[in-house]
Amino acid sequence: MKLNTHIQTLAPRFKSIFPVLLYVLAVLLVTILPVVFWQMKLSIVARTYDGSVPGMLDSQPFELFGLFISIVLVAATWLNIEKQKKKSLITLTPIILPLFVSLQILFVLLEESHPQGSDYLCYENAAQAVITGLNPYSVYLKCYLYPPLQAQVLAFLYQATDWGLMFHSENPQKVWNIVFYFYQCGQFLQILLAYYLTYQLAQKMGLRVIPASLIVSALFLFNDPLVRTIKFNQINVWVLNCFLLTILWVPRHPFFSGLAVALGAHIKLYTFSLLLPWTLTKQWRAVLGVIAGFSAILLLQTDFGQDWTLWQQFLGYFTQRVEKPSNYRNSSIWSFIYNFAKIPGRFTDASFFDFVPFVIAAMNLLIVAWFIVRVVKREKAYSELVKASNPSRSSWNETYRSYGDAIDAISLGLLVSPSVWEHHYVLAIPIALWAIVLRRHDRLWLT
Repeated sequence: MKLNTHIQTLAPRFKSIFPVLLYVLAVLLVTILPVVFWQMKLSIVARTYDGSVPGMLDSQPFELFGLFISIVLVAATWLNIEKQKKKSLITLTPIILPLFVSLQILFVLLEESHPQGSDYLCYENAAQAVITGLNPYSVYLKCYLYPPLQAQVLAFLYQATDWGLMFHSENPQKVWNIVFYFYQCGQFLQILLAYYLTYQLAQKMGLRVIPASLIVSALFLFNDPLVRTIKFNQINVWVLNCFLLTILWVPRHPFFSGLAVALGAHIKLYTFSLLLPWTLTKQWRAVLGVIAGFSAILLLQTDFGQDWTLWQQFLGYFTQRVEKPSNYRNSSIWSFIYNFAKIPGRFTDASFFDFVPFVIAAMNLLIVAWFIVRVVKREKAYSELVKASNPSRSSWNETYRSYGDAIDAISLGLLVSPSVWEHHYVLAIPIALWAIVLRRHDRLWLT
């Protein structure tokens, strides 16, 4: 009797979890099967590129992944449509639009997977250095600029793939090509997750179903930074998802929000910018989550504190020769001031480059001060909203406060970073969404 009661209690939970498990299994299959079919060299399966052209990868795994994941996406969309008791524009738009957006992004990603982007090759070279015991931040490699986690994960993927496919390093480049394939599959799944999280954020901000679907779809379709992230196989979407999880979790689950910040900071340091508003507003559980998460990953990276070599090399790079960009395409404050300082040299023999670091330091201090003022003003506005509004609005007031601080922190990270390329601005998706939600009524044309 007790067993039957227990089964009846668990049945609804299993019913809700089962579709998720089914999707996870489907994604694993459509990711692994292309590699299996590729290894089998089936004559029935054609390819666009066979890898014989220098610099080109064999396209078959990517094309098979495109086929299989498209089938899964279409099937999932069809099942969700069938579930709807009342089929209308309002119920079908948030189901069908993500499919169109996903297929378009999939097309771009598969087309840009031959060959690997230059930024990804920096990650791969760093991972090779980790495997061979060399310094991934060496001046000879010089393009790996990030904390050690990316290089370590790619090194682990290489070793796991080498062991799993039993190549045993007979053909290392073939193993690295498969690692890149898995990396690209992960990129696509991360973009799908980013779309879903952005849609959730839009609804939490108060947008209705149709406006939320249209605005989020537009933000992902008309998005040059996202295209460039895909083209150069950059890892910015992973950081974006850490920011999105942070924003969604911070009102009710601040500790888990801090864990998302910790993971993001191990990929790129941008997410650390959230420590400023959280410290000023005394969100100590979120700060504790950052410390706990960052420390846990750090312990795993360093073999529980026994090997700090990679972190010593990273800190040596970061403190001595961190990238100071001079390229006009770089949108950082450093690039702007450095290139502005070139102008007098066109007309005189005077050099103003010695003043660049001081000007940049002063501007960064002003930017940080400006953001502190914004946090203080938001706290004041929040307290006034709490006093003036009825209890039913209290949850939105708290959301306004936490979302505003978090989205400000993303802006702060982009402004004070020493290097900000176009693809980094994929992180600005939450900023754009926040601007549209808050100002679409009084600043419609500007938004």
